[in-house]
Amino acid sequence: MGSAPALRRAALQRAALQRAAPVALAVAVGLAGAWAGMALWGRTTTTLGPFRVELASSFGRGHTDIELPPFGRLTADTHRAPLRLRATLQDVEVAKLTSILSEGGLDGLASRVEADALVRLRALAVRVLLAGAAGALLLGAVAFRTDVRRVAIAVIAALVAVGGLQVAALATFRADAFLHPTFSGSLALAPKVIGPVQAATEHIDAFREQLTRVVDGAVGAYTSVQSSPLGRTGEIRVLHISDIHDSPVGYSFAQQIAAGFDVDFVLDTGDVTSFGTPVESLILQNVPAFGRPYVFVRGSHDSMELQSEMARIPNAIVLDGDARTVDGITIYGIGDPVFISTRALPLTADQIAERSRAICPRILADVRALPTPPDIVAVHDVKMAECIAGFVPLVVEGHLHENVATIDRGTLFLQVGTTGGGGPILFNDAGPQPLSAQVLYFRPGSPPELVAYDTIVQNPETGTLTVSRHLVTSQTLEPPASSTPSPPVTPS
Repeated sequence: MGSAPALRRAALQRAALQRAAPVALAVAVGLAGAWAGMALWGRTTTTLGPFRVELASSFGRGHTDIELPPFGRLTADTHRAPLRLRATLQDVEVAKLTSILSEGGLDGLASRVEADALVRLRALAVRVLLAGAAGALLLGAVAFRTDVRRVAIAVIAALVAVGGLQVAALATFRADAFLHPTFSGSLALAPKVIGPVQAATEHIDAFREQLTRVVDGAVGAYTSVQSSPLGRTGEIRVLHISDIHDSPVGYSFAQQIAAGFDVDFVLDTGDVTSFGTPVESLILQNVPAFGRPYVFVRGSHDSMELQSEMARIPNAIVLDGDARTVDGITIYGIGDPVFISTRALPLTADQIAERSRAICPRILADVRALPTPPDIVAVHDVKMAECIAGFVPLVVEGHLHENVATIDRGTLFLQVGTTGGGGPILFNDAGPQPLSAQVLYFRPGSPPELVAYDTIVQNPETGTLTVSRHLVTSQTLEPPASSTPSPPVTPS
């Protein structure tokens, strides 16, 4: 048997738990009621300048969503508090919009929206707080009936939770998160809505400039004005694709991106085909349709015959152990040392990796022999270029069908997923893989500087499309002893 003091301590602990349990239950009911109240009444429809907008707030990840039906949604990771903010554009008063733009231009429109937004958001905060309290009151009354104390605890818990989250959201809110948003919706409208990359590279007043970007995107989307200020801003744009794998749909997807984002040239890191057969060269008839330079490095499923066919296309530039400068960007590229075809004996994963890594010293020697390091090294498999980390600012690759960005000794390794959705070789019970591509933005100069890239992903079955903006900042890298690499970059 236990001692008397131990028994007393156990009894006290049980009594404390018994007292705390009703309070904890009341708090839980209050939070559940707050969630329900916010879902039911935590929204309002109002006007912001010429825009009619529904504003809402609810528990959730610290994101701000701007819904632009039917075109899509712009999402930014704006704050840390678990409170989701949403603005849904319901209507545009075109006459009022035209009048404001003619009088004060885009800046005047942004000022008008800003002034209205500050008033409306304060009103929304009060409404959401009261909605949370009302939900807690109703649910508390149902759960505890005449137990006024526990109903009061539920309401107080709701007020503290909702009010505290609102204060935390305001304290941690970053308007500049809209510099690298994610857009879901129409590919044709994505370049307008997601905004110009130039603004992402300048020191700007966060709230006004980001509000201007969002308003400008909405105006561009709803008026579909091709001369929108979201057009060219001076950067060099490169479309990076890979792993088409005989997919006409993948080529069509890439061509839409090239036209919609007005890229300067296309960079293909290989695996245009899947089986290494001569008949697959028919897929190359899609290359001239891009109407701009098409830089190509051979993948592990591409034959030397296919490479020769590609080289005969007027707008194609084949790189295989050499470098070319296109629109001010110097690219070094080399074909994959592994060729996988239906006619060859299969290689093990270790054998493929060994052959891929074996070519890296050749690439390093080629890069170091150039007068200045290339702006981009293009390979199909990242293992081919692992040893050049620290010698160049950017390596692009495909092969693994995933969108991945990593940093090694100041070099950004940018891997794109499969632009062809895996093609005919990787269909499985779950269906084809998403179609992926990247648009790289370079600031012209000597050398050019990568300032941002967009990752574009489309589900071929549902048509769902997302465009995610990633900013890149220059960092300092000590040059290797026998080489002078370009400044490396780090994605934000």
